[in-house]
Amino acid sequence: PPAIRFQGVTVSYDGAPALEDVSLEIPAGVLLAVLGPNGSGKTTFLKTILGLVTPVEGRVYVGDECCHHLTRIRREIGYVPQASKVDPNAPFRVIDVVLMGLYPALGPLRRPGKEGRRRALAALEAVGMEGFAHRPAGQLSGGQLQRVAIARALVREPRILLLDEPFTGLDVKSQRAVLDLVVRTHRERGLTTVLVTHDVNLVYPHLDLVLALNRRVYAYGPPGEALVRETLERMYGAEVLVHEAEGRPFVFAGDHHHG
Repeated sequence: PPAIRFQGVTVSYDGAPALEDVSLEIPAGVLLAVLGPNGSGKTTFLKTILGLVTPVEGRVYVGDECCHHLTRIRREIGYVPQASKVDPNAPFRVIDVVLMGLYPALGPLRRPGKEGRRRALAALEAVGMEGFAHRPAGQLSGGQLQRVAIARALVREPRILLLDEPFTGLDVKSQRAVLDLVVRTHRERGLTTVLVTHDVNLVYPHLDLVLALNRRVYAYGPPGEALVRETLERMYGAEVLVHEAEGRPFVFAGDHHHG
């Protein structure tokens, strides 16, 4: 079966549709980028896969299971939410932040033991942050925090990795480093990776599929087929330039967000 399947999914907040009649299959093992303007339902799309949002119509399947059977599914999905600031005075160490990724799998009352700590250190090592395990999380840079957030998502050894705008607020060098980490992790672990991003140009060389989403699906397929100017202009409701260079398209959208 596909890793993730949406079947006629509509999601509403207070009667206003956030997703409308979304139907698609995400094959196992692909790297998919989700593009769209602000407020287009991209975060809702991820939260629906996680089972944190319930559709008013339609169903989402992870593997063979509908997302209402939550516990096992959440264990199989790693989630990196939009960058959250850590209070510089927060008493958390870096390893504590990573261990939080185990709590949903453990249930609320059990605390990770030796095995949990071993997995947390292994996840930090996978993202190149093992030397920071006992540092206060509040002292890290944005790029370092993003690596720790990815470690927290990997600590459960998921089959699916969801990332919401993982490059936002990072300088170009950190963006590239985080992208390289995501791509390497995706390949080495054979993950199905769904990445919400404003900058399709950054991730383009690594993509298998692109989903152009603004409440409904405007395009879904290989990047060369999905990134068509007319389609993107309809989705953004703004002028879009698609410039061919080095044998690939570069997208410049009129809302000043790339991709």
